[in-house]
Amino acid sequence: MGEPSVFTDTSPAPQETQPPQTSENEADTGINTLFNDAEQSGGITLEHSNIPAHLYIGEIFPITIKLTPVDVASGNIEYTLQNEEGIRVFSATPRRAVKVDGVYDTFYFLVQSANVRLPDITATVSSTGMDSNPISGSSLIASTLTPPATFANVLADSFKIIDYKTTAYNQESNIVVFTATARRCNIGTFSLQNAIKQGFESKLPNVEESQITYYAIIPNTQQSLDFTIFNLSKKRYESISIPIVVDDDSVSTQSDLSPTDSRHTELKVGAAAILGIIFIAMYYWRREQWYLIASIAPFFFVVFTLLPNSSVCVKKGAPLYILPIKSGTIFEVTMEETNIEAENQVGDFTKIRLDNKKVGWVNKRDICSN
Repeated sequence: MGEPSVFTDTSPAPQETQPPQTSENEADTGINTLFNDAEQSGGITLEHSNIPAHLYIGEIFPITIKLTPVDVASGNIEYTLQNEEGIRVFSATPRRAVKVDGVYDTFYFLVQSANVRLPDITATVSSTGMDSNPISGSSLIASTLTPPATFANVLADSFKIIDYKTTAYNQESNIVVFTATARRCNIGTFSLQNAIKQGFESKLPNVEESQITYYAIIPNTQQSLDFTIFNLSKKRYESISIPIVVDDDSVSTQSDLSPTDSRHTELKVGAAAILGIIFIAMYYWRREQWYLIASIAPFFFVVFTLLPNSSVCVKKGAPLYILPIKSGTIFEVTMEETNIEAENQVGDFTKIRLDNKKVGWVNKRDICSN
């Protein structure tokens, strides 16, 4: 229907006429047009929330995309990333934060070369197939580090040693096992420069916080295990030093770094003994029978814990691991079937002590059936 004129008409008033009739098909077409326009106006809009100002080769960096309106968070959003150069996606699933002004999805990328082009990005609503506006990636130059000789090939916002242990490996060398955590770090590239032998005992990569358990065999003349990392948040190198304090135990008492920590056994035994003594003292003081009964449990724990270790039969050719981990490092293989003292158990692994006083972990599949 035509809109009325906004100008004043001075001509004589026309004869009254009937308004034109609108057909049913024309009415349907008009309604469909209105709904199509509404759907078009309800599309999603993309924009960069952050673009890195400076990059280093080997760095993991974030790109955050802002989507509007906020209600797109309730649907499944599929992204298309293309035409990037010098980088690769490190975390394919974005980390989402929903705020009042929009939905923020963050991708992480690993810098692989000096010439970097960020990806072109488009988002699609899976339920409707509606596409967002595309946003184009910009070009950047990544710096190449000139690290010191002790560089461990790690760039991170933070890198912390949370536990470590050193034991004698043989007459010429010690073995150091340590657990470390790192943030925004490609932890799988960690490597020491001067170790005789080294490797991962476990590795849990994660952008927010990675964790590794690492071993290194070093000459027993070294007083510390020293290496350097590059701190991304401070943009400088940091030195890390692990003091070498050789434990009296042999190789695989690195069990202290295993998934179940056995270092607290002595504390538990002591606490149980004290608790048992308190119950007995309360019995003599108040002459109530239940105190005497309650003292049985802690004393039973003490006796059970301090009983001599049992022995297990280990098959010929059984590999002995430094840590109770399936993909762990094998440091020795049994030469013949033998009965060996068993000291502890973690999952499928049993801690054993060899005749040469070395201690290791054997998988249950390598224990004799009878």
